[in-house]
Amino acid sequence: MLIMANYFRISLRGTDFVTVSESARDFMDEFVKDGRAEVKSDGNYFVDRNPAIFHYILDYLSGRKLHLPKGICAIEAREEIEFWMIPLEAVPKCCYEVLYNDNMSSYEAIEEMEEYMAQGVCPIETEIKCSKGKLQEVRETLSRALVDPGSSLLGKIWLFLVAVFTLTAVVCYLLHSNSEFRVTRENIPPIPDNNTYNFFFSNPKRTVLITKVVSREHMILEIISNVFLLFDLFLRFLITHRKKAFILSPPNVIELVSVVISFFISIADRNPSIVIDNIAADKLMVVCGFIYSLRILRLLRLAETTAEMNILRLCFKKSWKIIALLFMVFTIFSILFGSGMYWAEFENAETFPNILISIWWAVVTITTVGYGDHYPKTTFGYLVASLTALFGLLLIAMPIAALSSNFGIIYNCYTYKKKYAAARKKSKNCIHPCIVKK
Repeated sequence: MLIMANYFRISLRGTDFVTVSESARDFMDEFVKDGRAEVKSDGNYFVDRNPAIFHYILDYLSGRKLHLPKGICAIEAREEIEFWMIPLEAVPKCCYEVLYNDNMSSYEAIEEMEEYMAQGVCPIETEIKCSKGKLQEVRETLSRALVDPGSSLLGKIWLFLVAVFTLTAVVCYLLHSNSEFRVTRENIPPIPDNNTYNFFFSNPKRTVLITKVVSREHMILEIISNVFLLFDLFLRFLITHRKKAFILSPPNVIELVSVVISFFISIADRNPSIVIDNIAADKLMVVCGFIYSLRILRLLRLAETTAEMNILRLCFKKSWKIIALLFMVFTIFSILFGSGMYWAEFENAETFPNILISIWWAVVTITTVGYGDHYPKTTFGYLVASLTALFGLLLIAMPIAALSSNFGIIYNCYTYKKKYAAARKKSKNCIHPCIVKK
């Protein structure tokens, strides 16, 4: 009877919670002082808050652990914990799954991705007031067309042109080294000496580039494509509000460098004397050719307009720790099994002349490629090879489950988010009858 005489009530939007905890009473008194709660005439407390998980909050205020129920929104749980000024460290490990739900991080990743794709475009449905001059209207129109091509006819047309010129540039690059699509040069520059002659004509690949040149039509088509793509990149730079982030973006840097290099390669291809007179320039051409091949990554930029590509990119971003761990384990065991194979075959002079080659063998074996250029010939070598092959099967299968799980989570979040955005846009002019405009 003494305990029951000291009980008091905490009301949250009409739901009463009864407790006798003095620590909870002291906490509510502090809440009243902060203006987050109020005291009724009968000495009980009232808080204008959702009572869904207050049972668990009250357990913590009464001196017990803060356990969270499963099936609640992780964002809502974090907001309630923040409102009641409870440190996150108070949540036991058994409830981390609720507090740090994967869906929450997936939603945040989707928001970051869409913000990055927007590149600072002025939001449409926000309270930010943008000047509505003609220049601003043109900028917003271009922004919508480039960021969300499916939202307007201009965006669809521009996306089609970018796709055509991108594919054209890629095809021109692929045919650049094919002798069947090159024509014989009319005048081959004189070769300075025998060493230079042997340098260029001992390699059939160099011979093709020296004796043949791309057709004029091929060159014009490639230049037009690269100029258009360079203009597209420059246009995106003009309309963005985040020019520094745009300049430092790796895809934009790669695209700009590859376009510039494409013009350099075209000039060198029409004037082979640049390479013949300076053999060091040949090495530079090899590097430039490799960098120019990165232009194919432009195809991924086209795929970014699809939801599936965005989901795949988020899946890899969310799984980077697993991928990094896989790479680390792969490196360690490639060296381990490679070294083991070298010493297992040490008495056989015909196989694995050094550890680096045996590590190469371990790499192609673990990845289940198996070129067959190096293989064991002794009993111990067979044993090491068997263990390496079995480990490769286990290692390759390890990240698949995690990637598949993350892909499913992000796909569901992305789908629900798009449905919610569409429903919100459809009903943005509807006002609930209980809500009164001020």
